[in-house]
Amino acid sequence: MIRQILRLADPYTALSKKISLSRNSIKIENFELNFTRPLIIAVGKASYKMAKFFLDRVKPVQSLVVSPYGTKIDLDSNVIYAGHPQVDENSIKAGEMAEKLLKEEDYDVLFFLLSGGASALMEVPVISLNEYRKINDILIKSGLGIKNINIVRKHLSKLKGGKLAMMSKAPVVSLIISDVPGNNLDTIGSGYTVADSSTVVDASKILNQMDLSQYSNFLIESPKQVNSFNFIVLDNMDVLKGLRDFLPNPLLLTSEVSGEAKDLGKFLASIHNSINDYKLPFEAGTILIGGEPEVTISGKSGKGGRNGEVALSFLKNIRKKKDFTLYAIATDGIDGNSEYAGCILKDIDIPEEEINAHLKQHSSYELLEKYSLTVNTGPTYTNVNNIYILIES
Repeated sequence: MIRQILRLADPYTALSKKISLSRNSIKIENFELNFTRPLIIAVGKASYKMAKFFLDRVKPVQSLVVSPYGTKIDLDSNVIYAGHPQVDENSIKAGEMAEKLLKEEDYDVLFFLLSGGASALMEVPVISLNEYRKINDILIKSGLGIKNINIVRKHLSKLKGGKLAMMSKAPVVSLIISDVPGNNLDTIGSGYTVADSSTVVDASKILNQMDLSQYSNFLIESPKQVNSFNFIVLDNMDVLKGLRDFLPNPLLLTSEVSGEAKDLGKFLASIHNSINDYKLPFEAGTILIGGEPEVTISGKSGKGGRNGEVALSFLKNIRKKKDFTLYAIATDGIDGNSEYAGCILKDIDIPEEEINAHLKQHSSYELLEKYSLTVNTGPTYTNVNNIYILIES
């Protein structure tokens, strides 16, 4: 099952299906462009496979690939490994190199290859790194949701919110692997090449909500029009649709789930209970859900993540402890602050007092490890959010 999820989430395969690319031309949907001197910048968790697709087919004047620590990039390119989910010195190094390439190289098109994780991996902030990290840490733990988090990031950045596209001397063609429920273009990776729909006022309101109003004076406005063509080539729904082909009696509910992870676990448990009590929505079959629930953290936390909390909340709220298999998988191979992609539960009953203690401490993986329920994929070189598969037998 994990192999099938990662096969369907593979960026190289997705680009091969969606794009016609030769040494001097690109065609996608109804868009076509000829070029002679391309510049390539790839940033995000899928940057390696996206860049490889292009470098296998075109010869750029220069290229930059920015990827998280722990990945291994074997390409004829400038490669920078940087921090995620927290910005670090290498993130700024990557941002400054992108600025330099855009300013100094002689190119007639910029191919910007964007995927989830980019917000942390490449940055040039308008405040100090320490201050930016402080704000980012509070936002990540707030439970606000990625849209609001990225509104603040865009207005504290010299690159995000369309500003990178404004630096380009040539048209920008952005190919995007979406990790955002709903595929809002100016939210994915904080929208480096997308005209921004949010404003300084929006960002200031969020900072005030987080008791960070002292940073409102540093916010800078984002452009509302840019010279960029943006295309989503892979998202969570693509994976969910593909999974239907080999799962029993599949019912695909949504690819846009959000809210608290514990609430999603409770919702999935309600479906399991309904199937057992009423044989609805079916007596046996598969529920498919995708998206990105949040975890709100206050104080200290243990080793945990979204999928871990979904799983423990599911176990806490089901009445019949058998005849099910639940997959909770992060397609990027990293759930929360753990080394795991997620977990697989099958006909297991864990004492409720243990579940409650680990949910309270946000240490779901310390408990899931104890019962050998974790999934470790290592880096997957993709990111289309989380996949939840509930199989009822």
